[in-house]
Amino acid sequence: MVVIYVDPNAEVRLARATLLAGHGHTVYEAEDALTAATLAQQLPQLDLLISEGVLGGDYSGFDLRDAIRDKFPTMAALFTSRYDLAGYEEAIGSSTVLYEPFGEERLVAEVEAVAFAASATVVQEAAPPVVESPPILPPDTVLGNYIIKERLYEEPESETYLAVQQAVQREVALVLLRPKYLINGSIVEAFQERARLKAGVAHPRIAPLFESMMIGKNFFYTREMPHGRTVKELLRAGEKLSEKVLTEVLFGIAEAMSYASGRSLHYRMLSPLDVSIDSEHQASIVNVFRAPTEGARDYKADVKRLLAMFLPLCDGPRARHLLDDLATANLDWEGLHKQLISLQNQYRERSLLKRADTHEVKHIQAINNARSSRSRFAVAALLLVFIGVIIYFVRGRNSPPPVPVKESMVLIPGGPFIYQKGQTQTGLASDYWIDRTETTIYQYGLFLLHLEQHPEKAKAYDHSDQPKTKKSHKPKDWSSYNTAAVTAGSFNGQRIDLNCPVMNVDWWDAYAYAKWKGHRLPTEQEWEKAARGTDGREFPWGNEVRLGAANLGEDYVPKGSGGSKDGANYWMPVDKIKLDISPYGVVGMAGNVEEWTSSIGSHPDFPDVLVPVLRGGHFALRSSRNVLTNRSFPQDPPTPENVTVARGFRTVSNTPPPAEKP
Repeated sequence: MVVIYVDPNAEVRLARATLLAGHGHTVYEAEDALTAATLAQQLPQLDLLISEGVLGGDYSGFDLRDAIRDKFPTMAALFTSRYDLAGYEEAIGSSTVLYEPFGEERLVAEVEAVAFAASATVVQEAAPPVVESPPILPPDTVLGNYIIKERLYEEPESETYLAVQQAVQREVALVLLRPKYLINGSIVEAFQERARLKAGVAHPRIAPLFESMMIGKNFFYTREMPHGRTVKELLRAGEKLSEKVLTEVLFGIAEAMSYASGRSLHYRMLSPLDVSIDSEHQASIVNVFRAPTEGARDYKADVKRLLAMFLPLCDGPRARHLLDDLATANLDWEGLHKQLISLQNQYRERSLLKRADTHEVKHIQAINNARSSRSRFAVAALLLVFIGVIIYFVRGRNSPPPVPVKESMVLIPGGPFIYQKGQTQTGLASDYWIDRTETTIYQYGLFLLHLEQHPEKAKAYDHSDQPKTKKSHKPKDWSSYNTAAVTAGSFNGQRIDLNCPVMNVDWWDAYAYAKWKGHRLPTEQEWEKAARGTDGREFPWGNEVRLGAANLGEDYVPKGSGGSKDGANYWMPVDKIKLDISPYGVVGMAGNVEEWTSSIGSHPDFPDVLVPVLRGGHFALRSSRNVLTNRSFPQDPPTPENVTVARGFRTVSNTPPPAEKP
């Protein structure tokens, strides 16, 4: 592909032009619009313009694009920018803008996406290819048990046909060595060796070799035709894949390539013709494995080429972000396979959590309502605890439900600390106090009891932007899980008591509770310092991985009895957490439930949507990587009203808590 790269910064321009040239593109450099326009007039072909949007002088990168397109109407354009381009939306049009700083992988991926999109367009718009030579095997030729249907494609030493195996009536790919090479012993031996090697590859996602034989002067082998449509056919049809579907597809490819690389099998790089996707989004690949060559393949580079191949198929920003994140991670085939397994687990957990919030809970709620129609929530929380004690003793239990944990706050000194990825944060100039534990069901119940007793005060705690349609701060399924918690019973099939964190609270609920307490929700910076201290540690307890130290999802069993590693399948009572404790003594920052903060951020998948940021891990999160630095956002839909059974909060205050009374 022929590219002009325009940037006033000579050092940046040279580095990126060299990078793209190393990926097989012909790149010309220019420092301004006039130089680039003059250069373009001298070129017979130009496929892509990459330009800084604001070039200085009389012409912008957008002016340059419009001028060059007079000569090259199909040229693609990609813009970089060191400035906010608000107000340039009309000039940008449908072009992509990469805001500085961005990594080399992102630039290469975007350019590869343009290349693949261009090739797909050419394939779609071009006339049917003219076959320069007739096929060696005309249609309806019979070779033993095979009937030739059509030639699929040619290679220097072979031709590949679509054939039907008559005995079982299945379509196969028949690879024929050109008869003229039968007198060349080395070529014949190489063809035989390739067939033997392919026959030794046994993986359900790799098209197997069936048999190799010689019939007359026809030396060939047959292999399975992968199911579904090829990536090339999808590109030609303009198909798009969502983030979830793309994850499933890439998982299948990575599974096959991880198997092959783990056995040191040599291969040629996968092309859009080699990958097929069926109606259930299961991917399979052509058997591209062959005898070793002199140079070993660069697995990490091959992974990035594969990801770039799928960029034109992305359906929206989520799918593109998935490919960007995977490319930035610099993975080999095994690493890609493991990462995609982790992503699939997250999708399943999200789906199961949603189900746990809907069908199962409604069913359980109906049963609980039928059994406890005589009881009412209006009974004060302490009275319910007393009733729970009586129930336990009447039933002959050995011990009553636990006493509600005492509320307390922890002092976090102001000053610098390591924030996010190695940045020194100096913005916390003053001390603050943060709840030692997550807000519990009992504590939140006292807030609801206050609102019920003083309905005239309810609006005083609401956020000014709270939707008018929100009339109550009672969480979803509150009556069911609070009743179960009072008696230390079960909710949704899981043990629960009053010291478990409150759940199913949206951001407006958390804000109102904090205001009622005379507190507020923590900022991201306040939350992270309380969790990590000042030394930038990975976990509250240090930098070493401790399986089971936090209530995370390594042992999570949806609708089951997990918790073999950390002691809890779903929520853990906050007073039972012994190891997930920060340097300041703050409890449960790495796991249990994720927590609302007061920080508002742009949703990564919907840049125009501003939503509150969530921090920390939760009981269904299987990975503990970056659990204290990850920034999470509400999903499905991405709004402050979004709730789950794995989401709660804690509060902070700028003033010390009152002294404890005897």
